[in-house]
Amino acid sequence: MTKFNISRRTFVEGGLGLTVANFLPGTMPLASAATMEESTIAAAKSAGPAAVNGMIWSPYLVPMQPVIAEFSKQTNITIGAVQDISIFDAPQRAMAEALSRSPQFDFIHIDSNMIPSLVSAGYLEPLDEYMKKANFKIDAVGDYGTFMTYGGQTYGVPTDGNVHIQYVRKDIIEDPDNKKRFADKFGKELKFPQTWEEEQTIQEFFMDPSKDLYGSANLRNRANGPTWWYMIYYSAGGFPFDDDMKPTLNTPAGQYAVDIYLKDKKLNHPEAANWGTPQQIPRIAQGHVVSTQYWDGTAKLNENPAKSKTTGKWLYGLVPGSDFSGKRMHRSISSPLAAILVNKYSPRKAQAAYLALWLGSGKNSIPIVTDPVNTFNDAWAKEHMTSDAVKNAYSPAGVKAIEANFQVVAPPIYLTGYLEFQDALGKNLSEAFVGQLPAKDVLKKTEDEWTAIIRRIGQSKLKKDLVSYKALMPKRLKPA
Repeated sequence: MTKFNISRRTFVEGGLGLTVANFLPGTMPLASAATMEESTIAAAKSAGPAAVNGMIWSPYLVPMQPVIAEFSKQTNITIGAVQDISIFDAPQRAMAEALSRSPQFDFIHIDSNMIPSLVSAGYLEPLDEYMKKANFKIDAVGDYGTFMTYGGQTYGVPTDGNVHIQYVRKDIIEDPDNKKRFADKFGKELKFPQTWEEEQTIQEFFMDPSKDLYGSANLRNRANGPTWWYMIYYSAGGFPFDDDMKPTLNTPAGQYAVDIYLKDKKLNHPEAANWGTPQQIPRIAQGHVVSTQYWDGTAKLNENPAKSKTTGKWLYGLVPGSDFSGKRMHRSISSPLAAILVNKYSPRKAQAAYLALWLGSGKNSIPIVTDPVNTFNDAWAKEHMTSDAVKNAYSPAGVKAIEANFQVVAPPIYLTGYLEFQDALGKNLSEAFVGQLPAKDVLKKTEDEWTAIIRRIGQSKLKKDLVSYKALMPKRLKPA
């Protein structure tokens, strides 16, 4: 662990230049502080001064530095040693810390879908009492704030929405010649896709590999591919388990989702099976994609003329839905959902908790989610949706799309054993995508592997977890 004391630093992730944003919020967080911010400061002062240690990936931390500096100025609670670990590698490290009951980290910044596993390991500190003392609430869009809860208690504070929104090339689908060609071929109007089938028709019609223009930029690698499968599966009316924790993947809804998922192969770049965000995000911004679902922070990159060749050329909106269940249903997803969790074994857990609350204020987090260079923290709070700074960063249409998708956002597997469930599904989907596993075997094989995971963790334990998982699922068919 190293002392994190920076004024300018450069990070490079897969060809995307990430440099420290040398700016302060337009107004300091306490210049016209709301009651919640004032109460958070007062509660933090009562905890006493401390230097809190944490685990957080640098691209997330850098934009937080000015906001943390103001908190430190007011409370004498500072950032001490920080372990710089990727959000994708943090879950494994966190589980190792939990199993050893280590007090090394006062807080961890991690995918909140790890909350059930970390609580079950006895590692996390509930935050409800700190929130009550600080007069704090997670004022998120839709029901997104509930993603921080498990077993009736709150265990995390989000810093990153990471919700998927729909991206469609405006210059392609609004071109009069393209509209005529499409109508002549299909006998219907070319417009923003409402279903998965409509989107794939548009992607296939306009893709042109000879011009390095592909229909889709959806990820199909082992680590991230399941994220897209969940959106399709949920929108078809599927849910992964019955009330007795028996897997329910190998169903008509599950097979429908696999079929739609695998059709992406003919629409995506031939190397997509091995790609992650370092490859696909630049392709989106540089105009090599017709239509896709992607994390909302990509809109910030698209609308930054210094980073994008397609500024002003995108339509943003609701991810496609499905009519498979007999009623049109839309389901977006947030994964990984970056949030600050507090270590139960920390001697500085109160100070870490109040720092988390400070960063999770809608007002304080505006400069964090609008950073023009480090674009990893994405908008999520109600206050973000009305902020001119956020609208300027994402575009007004981008913000409207974020708000819409948050109203129908769902989690991946929100159970103890999340990493194991996710990896089994990701492995089988990726093998089917590259032709190593027949499509008809994906769901049966995954169900068998999930059944073994359930047996190991315990059916009765997971049935209790299932209550929290179901509570996070959206109740609307589409945004209000």
